[in-house]
Amino acid sequence: MKKQHSSFIVHPSSFASGFTLIEIMLVVVIILIVTGIAVPKLSGSFSSTRMKDAVRSTVRIARYARSMAILEQADCTLSFATNHISLTTAGNTNNISTNSSSSANSVLAQRRLPDEIEITDFENRTDEDMEGNNVLFYSSGMNDGFELTLEDDNDRSYTITCNPITGKITVEE
Repeated sequence: MKKQHSSFIVHPSSFASGFTLIEIMLVVVIILIVTGIAVPKLSGSFSSTRMKDAVRSTVRIARYARSMAILEQADCTLSFATNHISLTTAGNTNNISTNSSSSANSVLAQRRLPDEIEITDFENRTDEDMEGNNVLFYSSGMNDGFELTLEDDNDRSYTITCNPITGKITVEE
């Protein structure tokens, strides 16, 4: 008997062996469209995050100033510049943080705001004429009280208010 061989030989089609140029271009165009939509939204999100971080930092340093004034039993001064915040305390004989009897002022904390965020408005709540944008925190837990406005390049602004008696800090957009 003769063996029968199948005459069907399957050859892969030249069209099914890879991607066409049109398919590759279509994928590239879709990626470019998605990137064009996502990048502006993400850049706005980053500036918003920087603004919220600056507000949180300002609130934290004000709360820290009140806490340190009570703990150290010494007056602390919170100074606000255009894009810089610093906290100093007058030394006394019971200085807890430095364990020294020095009477010199010491810097407890400093915070630089991002370049696109600045303090545009500052109001001290006391009748006293303080030099510059300074707020005094007393050892009793009270302070001079303040209201300041942080603003960024996109005209977003937050107003931070500190109650002089309770030290409670509120933030308004």
